[in-house]
Amino acid sequence: FQRDIPKRLSYVDTLTGEWKRNVETPIYFGSQWMALTYEFVHYVIRSMSHPNGLGSVLKDTLIDCNVQMTDESFFATLLMNSPFKDTLPKLNAEDKSLLNYPSMKSLRYERMDENAPNAWGKWTGSNSLYDIPPKFKSATDGEGPAKPWGPYFLGLYDLGDIKDSGALFIRKVSWSVDENLVRMLPVVRSEKEEE
Repeated sequence: FQRDIPKRLSYVDTLTGEWKRNVETPIYFGSQWMALTYEFVHYVIRSMSHPNGLGSVLKDTLIDCNVQMTDESFFATLLMNSPFKDTLPKLNAEDKSLLNYPSMKSLRYERMDENAPNAWGKWTGSNSLYDIPPKFKSATDGEGPAKPWGPYFLGLYDLGDIKDSGALFIRKVSWSVDENLVRMLPVVRSEKEEE
């Protein structure tokens, strides 16, 4: 979709008040799962609120070009075209671990490798490490119907990989799938879960 979007934009830097004229503004892509600083969130809000802020100009440009952009691209584009790009963690070139936290390979641990559609629409994958409980055939903790691919519920068998990843967050766990993993994790349980 980038070919339909102007490569250069003019906007006001809402941090400095400086007018940026005809600045090369590449489109970036990242994860929709982000850990954002208060300062960057405040910058995004100001940028969207100011009629000439980068966020507002980018939004208007996309509308004018009749182009849709996902949150994975929108926030990554705002970040990488702002002074906040320098706040991204620096990676070790050899193993892609964080320079300041060498044991951490990612902020989030998840597994998405069990099933995937191939080019002919058929599902391929390995044998599941667990059966999806009947409850999840129609709904998954309010997330909608269970899907035959992508992030699947973690179990106790994932504990070693979770620890090795050094990640701060994991996705997805459920009492109904493996209550032992949930019991081992430092989680706050709602009154409903404890019943």
